[in-house]
Amino acid sequence: MIQRQILGWMLMLAVTGIGCQNNQLTSASMEEEFSSKSNTGRLAATDVSVNPFVDTGAYISSGFSFLNPSQINKNRQAIGGNAYTEVYGFNIPEENRVRGIRWNTDDETTSIWRPQGIAGFTKDGVRYLLVSWYAKDDAEYKGSRITLIDISPSSSTYLTYRHILLVQPDIPTSTATYTQYGSFASLKVHAGGIAYFKGKVYLSSTNLGVRIFDLDKIIEVSTGDNTNDKCGKDANGNLFAFNYRYILPQTGYQKINNANPFSTIQVNDEGTQLWTGQYYAGSADASIVPKVFGFPVDTSGMLQNSGIIAVVPKNSLFADNHAHGIQGVFRKGNRTWLSCTGSPSNSYGSNARLARYTDGADDTVRYRWPYGAESLYYESQYNYLWSLTEYEPNAGAQNGSQVNRCIFAVDFSKYE
Repeated sequence: MIQRQILGWMLMLAVTGIGCQNNQLTSASMEEEFSSKSNTGRLAATDVSVNPFVDTGAYISSGFSFLNPSQINKNRQAIGGNAYTEVYGFNIPEENRVRGIRWNTDDETTSIWRPQGIAGFTKDGVRYLLVSWYAKDDAEYKGSRITLIDISPSSSTYLTYRHILLVQPDIPTSTATYTQYGSFASLKVHAGGIAYFKGKVYLSSTNLGVRIFDLDKIIEVSTGDNTNDKCGKDANGNLFAFNYRYILPQTGYQKINNANPFSTIQVNDEGTQLWTGQYYAGSADASIVPKVFGFPVDTSGMLQNSGIIAVVPKNSLFADNHAHGIQGVFRKGNRTWLSCTGSPSNSYGSNARLARYTDGADDTVRYRWPYGAESLYYESQYNYLWSLTEYEPNAGAQNGSQVNRCIFAVDFSKYE
């Protein structure tokens, strides 16, 4: 037993020594000790509850034809290779990089849409990424959208993508900037996180919980120069969506109580839980303790109202020792990876960090992470951890006139 303890401490010292390299910024000396205590720092979320699924799909039950992702015409071309390293604040060590994508010029510079969430799946042998965006400023009435991207190098449509407008059945009583018809309207949410599970898309909705979409129910709508200011289904049965060719309708939602604000969502590595995170800034919200929550899902993908887990990650970068600025989460075993922004310290032009927290530890292990980093998605088949950055030029942020917006993947084994 003593020999085992000595070997354990030697291993910890070795890990701490590795932590001095330029990739890992700091290490928690007691993390490995806590890693065997899977319940330490993990609490039953007794005050958190999930309401039953509310089916909102009646508005598309007749008069619509549905498509799946393989049937979507992808009309935009992304840039692959090393171009993503040219964006502002990209500080991932070269040996950890495995994939990188930049949007076309219009999408990496637009100021009226910002990307937030990322997820992925494989269908008919083709690998896809899904990215969620929210509309801002003059485009706020358009709500939110997702982007479908082909990331299979052998595919004939490699790195092509299409934006798809998210819609729901609640029709606004009046609109000032566009014409609203019946049946469906835009979904005005921040779209801070997105997850994929068994054909369904889960969108974190800041104060509600989870909005759910069926990826086999994409709808093609009318297009044309005169449809940019129209949305919904008119009296003649014509479909409009602000000049978007496709819409993805919300089919339902589940309200989550006492766990908001929901800044992100992702499926755990085991495929048994959906994990959400709370975003609070370390300065303005220093008195609030951010948490991440694990919600068991059944085989059909419904969140269960039992066995809910709460974790309170620590992060000594902040004065109160808690993990503020959570933009993304990924959970594997008794560890949580956090994409955090707003750190009071800088690393290679970025105040973001990837933080690895083991249940019950006194601190996170932190790694360099790009400026403006958002959500996380783990592609288990390749052991890739994907993320994305959000800022356009002249966003009023640190990047100034430089592009910050990209998608990237790292070798997850370097961060375990």
